Amino acid sequence: MASRRRRPFFDDDSPHVDRFGLLLALTCASVAMLSLVPLTGDLGSAGRKVAIIGTTALVAATLLLSLRASGLAQRHRRRAEVVVGVLVALLALAVVTDLFGLAESDAALGVSPVLASFALVAPIFVVRRLLRHHSVTLSTLLGALTAYLLIGVAYYFAFLSVDGIGGQFFGEAEPTTTFMYFSLTTITTLGYGDVAAATDVGRLLATSEAIIGQVYLVTVVAMIVSLGAAAWQGGRPGETSGAGQD
Repeated sequence: MASRRRRPFFDDDSPHVDRFGLLLALTCASVAMLSLVPLTGDLGSAGRKVAIIGTTALVAATLLLSLRASGLAQRHRRRAEVVVGVLVALLALAVVTDLFGLAESDAALGVSPVLASFALVAPIFVVRRLLRHHSVTLSTLLGALTAYLLIGVAYYFAFLSVDGIGGQFFGEAEPTTTFMYFSLTTITTLGYGDVAAATDVGRLLATSEAIIGQVYLVTVVAMIVSLGAAAWQGGRPGETSGAGQD
């Protein structure tokens, strides 16, 4: 009996591959929302529910769009859409019905570990696709910027998770918008010093974000320069070497 042919996990010929423009716009919207809209505090019960459900849906959409733009095969992408859809529905139901008291006290902290997982997977798939580029295009630049911002979003939810599980991340209560601000200043190694991690786990996460952010920039810049140099050398006038060979 002939063995069943294994279907590829990625389809790099998909028409959706490398369409990072919409993904970047959605990621920027996520960063702006998380920077400006506090998920806890004085929004009131209804306001917190709307903010948390909206954030959950936005992050889930970002993940699914990243899978599509990164070339995940349709069969696997549909499974991911079902899993993510079910998780989002369950989280929304838990918030709306005040399950476990999440909506009345720190609901954002209750759902943040799941959203951190969503946000962490997205840049991994985007970077995987970027590493398969053979030339620098607009999609390469858009994808590189998108992955960088997604790392910051992932750490935002990781910081919130630590705050909810291991005590106050900053040593005192802070609005959730501060976590996005701290994540962005950490990944860029800007470090204004006005807020800082107060727990050992928090400090470890913060330093790991700074290291990953710098390693990412060095790696991506080196890749783009290498691809650009190769394209320039291959396209110089009078160049007769096998430029068309792969």
